[in-house]
Amino acid sequence: MKHTLTAVLLIILCLPAASFASSNEDCLACHGKEGSKGYVDPVIYGASVHQAIRCSGCHIDVTAYPHRTEIIKVQCGICHLLGREGAPTAQARQYQLSVHGKAAQAGMSEAPRCQTCHGSHYIFDSKNERSTTSRMKIPALCSQCHPAEFTAYAGSIHGKELLEKNNLAAATCFDCHMEHRISNVNEPQWKLALINECGSCHSTEMDTYKKTYHGKVTKLGYSTVAKCSDCHGSHNILPVFYKESMIATENIQATCKNCHKNATASFAKFYAHPEESNRAKYPILYYTYKFMTLLLIGVFTFFLTHTILWAYRALREKMQSGKGGK
Repeated sequence: MKHTLTAVLLIILCLPAASFASSNEDCLACHGKEGSKGYVDPVIYGASVHQAIRCSGCHIDVTAYPHRTEIIKVQCGICHLLGREGAPTAQARQYQLSVHGKAAQAGMSEAPRCQTCHGSHYIFDSKNERSTTSRMKIPALCSQCHPAEFTAYAGSIHGKELLEKNNLAAATCFDCHMEHRISNVNEPQWKLALINECGSCHSTEMDTYKKTYHGKVTKLGYSTVAKCSDCHGSHNILPVFYKESMIATENIQATCKNCHKNATASFAKFYAHPEESNRAKYPILYYTYKFMTLLLIGVFTFFLTHTILWAYRALREKMQSGKGGK
């Protein structure tokens, strides 16, 4: 069925232009009146990214006036998949491969379409505050379909920074899940890619994580060991000093037990982010590292000196034996 609809749309696009050549002004003569069905604010639409697009460019089934009341829902792909009117295509193709796109293709009526996130007529660049996908509005936008995740996010360190402190550098839904190429969260490749996404903001923690067993195994491509979200949570991330945090002193053992069923309180003291240069936070590790470094230097220095002296003596004896033979 979906292939048939696509074929019909392509045929329509390839047909000669219809005699109906109404301008946007003609359409707005009715639809630009407040209270009218399908009302469109001419001023706001005139400032949108589609301001130069004729109404009939999207509403391709409207070929005469007056037109029938019920019109076909606009398929954004007629431009954004085919590159018509200079429309960017990458986002539409990514959407098709996403969980949203696949759900829509499977006929799920509740699956988000382009208009669900971007709106229909008042579409602005995401950097514009009026855009429904501007950074501050992203969590609320996603909450329309994912209310439980939004509630958890709003109470997290990321949510508090963005929603309460207006810190635009704080992570939003799009940063972790991507806006168009939204993957299934159970896919191993997405889980591994998310580690690097966390590291894009938390570079120090990423460097120390990579030094651990967990980090080394994930680098080999295995997703079964602990990743950032396994210890810190996904939407409900909180600093260690919050009692609700998964890594709070009273909760860390239970967090470890998610993977290590027999984890003890001592086991939970494992250094997940070891910093051998941080004497204040990891004094034992710091002095152990210093001692082992000095020991290694000392051993190599001793044996290098020993080897040089041994080689010198061997060479000298060889030279002396050579002279004695003469």
